[in-house]
Amino acid sequence: MRFFGFVVTCLLVVGCKKDPTADFEKLADRACECALEDAACGSKVLTDVTKFAETHKTSEGDMHRINEAGKRMYSCLSNSGIKPTEVTSALEKMVD
Repeated sequence: MRFFGFVVTCLLVVGCKKDPTADFEKLADRACECALEDAACGSKVLTDVTKFAETHKTSEGDMHRINEAGKRMYSCLSNSGIKPTEVTSALEKMVD
């Protein structure tokens, strides 16, 4: 019984730290769903990106996938009419 308790404790400690990579990629997908020059859509996504960045750091996930998603997000949000400086400012909050 003690062994079972030990295993459950280890799983809880390790399993509670969720990898944010997939969630960040979903935000990039949402950014790319915004139509060209649809700043209202881009602004909604940017707000969610800012919230996400305030609670997650890039060191918590797959750096390569996060970088690729960030590039897509930057391009798509810029195309939707969001100023590049606003996108950069939001993404910089993820840097450790």
